[in-house]
Amino acid sequence: MAVKKAQWIGLAAVAGLASITGIAGASPVVAAGVKSGEVVDGWEITFPTGISLIDDTGNSGGPVLALEKEAAFVSLEGLTINFTQVSSSASPTISIVDETLTNLSGSSWSGFEMLLASPLASSSITPASFTAGFSTSSVSPFTFSTISNGVNPSDTYTIGGGTLAAGATADLGEDSSSLVIDANPTANLSPFPQVIDFKEIPIAGGNNGGNNGGNNGGNNGGNNGGNNGGNNGGGTTSVPLPASLWTGLTGLSGLFAMAAFGKRRRKHA
Repeated sequence: MAVKKAQWIGLAAVAGLASITGIAGASPVVAAGVKSGEVVDGWEITFPTGISLIDDTGNSGGPVLALEKEAAFVSLEGLTINFTQVSSSASPTISIVDETLTNLSGSSWSGFEMLLASPLASSSITPASFTAGFSTSSVSPFTFSTISNGVNPSDTYTIGGGTLAAGATADLGEDSSSLVIDANPTANLSPFPQVIDFKEIPIAGGNNGGNNGGNNGGNNGGNNGGNNGGNNGGGTTSVPLPASLWTGLTGLSGLFAMAAFGKRRRKHA
């Protein structure tokens, strides 16, 4: 974690130095913090409090949108990043080159899910999809990661097989692997652009919780204690938002995106 923090601080410091006029040998630094609502590589990126992004496109080896990401979760409700295409030459892929997850929810997690939706998908707009994930060795304390490509909006990237305790942090993608999204931007912005909702949701539970719960229940010597320990501590998969509600929310996101896109077109007309 100290290395990760140092990396972010270092990037900010270097970017600040390179912006000072007259520094001999200073070369342009493209790694920089992204503000919500900012346009990067043809995509307007909006996100809530709790998420921090760094544009790492210049270090990605090509003209594609690459981001370093930090996210702190105070509950199991999850956080959503919205990508709205604003250019016909928008980056064809969106990559999360590394990510730091901090558990401030007050309970342990047994895993993590990332959901992908394209609320304006149609015959002319192909839904976005996951094409690659972080390597197994770079998702500690979890032990596996899988991609499930389904019908929009059920593209899911799942990380699990471990426990992230309350207050702990997981650093994902600390090697050369990345979480890659095939963004499928439209060839033009008419009648509507591509819109992508990228939602991350913690999964409640964990082995530590299960063991502690079971042991406490057994030591207390009661059926109720045992049952409560098993149920409360068990590493069960719990998705806070059911698929039907997620679908409804992404539909609303699409309507908002359509309205915002209409306003942008009228403003620039």
